[in-house]
Amino acid sequence: MNIGEWIQKRAIVRPENHFLKDKDRIFTNREFNERVNRTAHALKGCGVAKGDRVALLMSNRSEFLEIFFACAKLGAVVTPLNFRLAAPELMYIMKDAEPGILIYDAEFAPRVGELKAAGLALTHYFRHGGDSLPDDPPPNDPQFEERVDRCPVSEPADPNDVDLKDPLFIMYTAGTTGDPKGAVLTHGNVLFGAIHSLLGYGVDRSYKSLVVAPLFHIGALAASVTPIIYAGGSIVISSFYNAAETLKMIQAEKINYMFAVPVMFQLMTETESWPVADLSHVHFFISGGAPIPLPVIRKYQEEKGVGFVQGYALTETGRLTSLDLEEAIRKAGSVGKEVFHVRLRIVDEKDRDVPVGEPGEVIVQGPNVFQGYWRKEEATRAAMAGGWFHTGDMGRRDDEGFVYIVGRKVEMIISSGENIYPVEVERALQALPQIAEAAVVGMADPTRGEAVAAFIVLRKEAVITESEIMAALQGKIAPYKIPRKIIFVDAFPRNQAGKVLKRILKKRLDPA
Repeated sequence: MNIGEWIQKRAIVRPENHFLKDKDRIFTNREFNERVNRTAHALKGCGVAKGDRVALLMSNRSEFLEIFFACAKLGAVVTPLNFRLAAPELMYIMKDAEPGILIYDAEFAPRVGELKAAGLALTHYFRHGGDSLPDDPPPNDPQFEERVDRCPVSEPADPNDVDLKDPLFIMYTAGTTGDPKGAVLTHGNVLFGAIHSLLGYGVDRSYKSLVVAPLFHIGALAASVTPIIYAGGSIVISSFYNAAETLKMIQAEKINYMFAVPVMFQLMTETESWPVADLSHVHFFISGGAPIPLPVIRKYQEEKGVGFVQGYALTETGRLTSLDLEEAIRKAGSVGKEVFHVRLRIVDEKDRDVPVGEPGEVIVQGPNVFQGYWRKEEATRAAMAGGWFHTGDMGRRDDEGFVYIVGRKVEMIISSGENIYPVEVERALQALPQIAEAAVVGMADPTRGEAVAAFIVLRKEAVITESEIMAALQGKIAPYKIPRKIIFVDAFPRNQAGKVLKRILKKRLDPA
């Protein structure tokens, strides 16, 4: 069964059950399947066939998922575009993926105009819903929904033409260290991602998920959407415009499941409505993209009785590990243990398993591991050396088998011959009550080779000096890991996944 068939099956089994809410629009399983089928017929009418790429430059809205599942039924390959990217960055992805069709929200028309001016070889440009910004001229591309409305609701293709080995979408990596690469995820990869949520978290048809993370990001599709749809639950689509509105929506819609990055959860605790917010209907929240600080975990657990499911996931793999609710505080800092269908090893430079407690690179196997990088055979071979996906992340296991990610292989700091992993220092810093976030990088040092530098975001109205931070870390981490320099900042530069762009921070230390 391909992923598009999930929508058809739900329409057959429980046609009138609620499927999706988007602002004032509510769709049942039957209604949503009909919209997906109309969309698939419209795409076929534009010449879209199996294997063709369809690019989407769209915000969170029902139409995004309608196109996504329509492509799944046809065997077409969705290429979600990050609408936060500038035109040259979008250009790189478009030239790499070579989609034949681009569907975009009208508000993004100015950037689409820049893409057109560059002469990209696209067959069709369509706008889909939304209004252009007040100062922008209205786009002259045809409305895609006008085509959709004229199409039949019949199933658009033989489901046997698309199987689990076929590509479903190309998700471009965030590019924190270089140009982004297109990770090709198959129908089977997405299926097993959903299975892991059902097996590990007990997700079932009663679950209602709030989708606030952007749908162009793997966290939204793989954590917020596809597991709930597979289980038979329902979703509410929105965007994280501000923390107060999101907290209000969680309560109004009786949401019991949401994926977000740690900063989103922290911002909700700082709203005026937090003290009186009722989260009794929340089963748990999922935090991803970066380690969530222990004080945030405690605040939700102690003040609202809500726990966090944490884990370790990548664009190329989806979820690899899970830290269960009952271990969230006892094993704070860990990403848990590998999920059911994943094999995970921690190895040295020669792919030999390292002893318990020793750091090494995390490598994995499993049916959720991607097909490869789009048109980058050499990069794929390097990443899949020996039949294991090499994550580039450094980790260790404790004596109970729990995994800890200690940093990126390329971010490791070597100071006087000692290996320092930034995450260990960041955790120690974030344990201090005055510090909201910390980002650790290496800086040049004439005697040690490298030394630790830390960028710090303080909590509101908190006051602490550089010397006080260094003193507070004494006895918490080894002396050679204590930062030699502290830089206070208001916020961190981030990519679309919410991860801190440390290469930009490093430039502040050495602009050359």
